[in-house]
Amino acid sequence: MKIAYISENRMYLCSDGKVTELPCERAAKYSDTVNEINRNKEWKHSGRGAEFMGAVEHYEDASKQVHIYGLTSEGDEVIYSARFGEMGAIYRKSTETPKAPEGHIYTGMDRHIGAVSFRDGKIAAAVNGHISVFDERGDYDELTDGPSEEDSPFWSVTDGRLLCSTVGHAISGGTGVSPSSILALDTGAGTIEELFSDEKNDLLKPQNDSDGNYYYISRPYSPPKEKKEPIWKSVLLFPVRLIKAVIGFINAFSIIFGGEPLRKNQQKGDVKTKSKSARELYFEGRLLEAEKNEKENAEAGEKNPGIFPKSRVLVRVSPGGEHKVIKKGVLDYAVCDEGIVCSNGKELLLIGKDGEESVIAKAGFAQALSIIK
Repeated sequence: MKIAYISENRMYLCSDGKVTELPCERAAKYSDTVNEINRNKEWKHSGRGAEFMGAVEHYEDASKQVHIYGLTSEGDEVIYSARFGEMGAIYRKSTETPKAPEGHIYTGMDRHIGAVSFRDGKIAAAVNGHISVFDERGDYDELTDGPSEEDSPFWSVTDGRLLCSTVGHAISGGTGVSPSSILALDTGAGTIEELFSDEKNDLLKPQNDSDGNYYYISRPYSPPKEKKEPIWKSVLLFPVRLIKAVIGFINAFSIIFGGEPLRKNQQKGDVKTKSKSARELYFEGRLLEAEKNEKENAEAGEKNPGIFPKSRVLVRVSPGGEHKVIKKGVLDYAVCDEGIVCSNGKELLLIGKDGEESVIAKAGFAQALSIIK
């Protein structure tokens, strides 16, 4: 079995339990080109002259502007979505000859392209929060719009419809967001059907199989909280904030023109340093208490406990409508002929059709799983 996936902004291929990295040619070329341009301009924006003219610019390593978001497969190739600076892109890459030139499908400025799904020459993608369908030449149609945000498109294997998750945003302009639900888009008839929803949980990453079962990941719904500071607090803290701003400006001025900070214990170039535990992680904007979650998953009887909360579960819905939790603490998954491949944040696991669970390989934060056939 071959499984392609993304882990911490890199692509990998797991073949019969052996994991190798799939180098991203476009990411390397983008980083090298932008870094070379910045080096050629560096003389204009550094040194005392630039400081005097207020023209100092600090260039970030271009590799930090590269983000790989989505991955799907077509035969022995993978199709991936990425963001290079302000440009969204879709490329294809061979898994048999990973050093071969990558094939260009689409690039567009100010496009955030997330999860992707391929079937029968069509690539469904989450683009700027809505679903679009691309052909292999890069032409596309937008299927959704309005005060909602869609993600995780997946081509149904039974009827050709397009499954996705969606959240609704408050029309009034507030920060209200509804729980995520599961939709089915019929691209031929132009209709949308809500398949599953739960007012207490977010339903994410829908898939189905040839037997008529549906799958999704469920996690507790957490509405965004509006943080409004009382007026009296703003008034009382205004003098303090003003003094801190003035001191900060003088300190920065001293570093730029005097070469030394006012506070002797401050390192040059450092504004503020923070320490963070190696196990204090964030995922999708939420604090991930890895050790605590792993312990709770083990106590809940999970054979291979992962680092995601036990409340984040993989659910199967039978053709008769029965909802059953298949695995707790799941980051992502993919349905395959042998059963279900899933990631618990530490490992790739195979849950067979008989329910037996086994470890395929070590794989930290593996997501966007795609089976190579």
